[in-house]
Amino acid sequence: RGLADLRAQQYVRDGHYTLRAVSEPRVFAQTNNEVADALRALVVDLIPSNQELLIDAYCGAGLFAKALLGKFERVIGIDWDKFAIEAAKENATAKETYIAGDVETELDRVRAATTLIVDPPALGLSTNVRKAIANLAPPTLIYVSCNPPTLARDLRELQEKFTIESVTPLDMFPQTAEIEVAVQLSHRSTPES
Repeated sequence: RGLADLRAQQYVRDGHYTLRAVSEPRVFAQTNNEVADALRALVVDLIPSNQELLIDAYCGAGLFAKALLGKFERVIGIDWDKFAIEAAKENATAKETYIAGDVETELDRVRAATTLIVDPPALGLSTNVRKAIANLAPPTLIYVSCNPPTLARDLRELQEKFTIESVTPLDMFPQTAEIEVAVQLSHRSTPES
């Protein structure tokens, strides 16, 4: 009998990342391809065409950024996961920039954005990231969350400067209590009293 080679493949095909061919096995990917496709389509539909700059924070390998290339002059993706950023860069166009770094630090460096997408881990947005979003004040903010309690906490603070336009739950994890939620917000020029 021979020995089986159990090493992981360097790259794996990922069903819902059809805009790129492969990714590293260590890169996070949604487990439900059908709902991930619906989520991506929803986010694309929420954003109008002919935009200048998209910042995709917690972008992973570019699920939203790559799907939105046709609507923006420039796209910047930020994620702490260097493997995800390497995967996003692999077949990036001249319109795309991907940064492996801390979202808070990188958002503080950005001067303006037409649209900001945030898709943070279950812990949600840190206090400093929420402040950076308020300071950046993008006209459109899309918040994708896998944790309704942290989403509620973050939205409570963001509502000082943003108006919630729509909330769409998606059953990413059928037969569990977990859901994915996409929230569309618009920046208010004057805060509510």
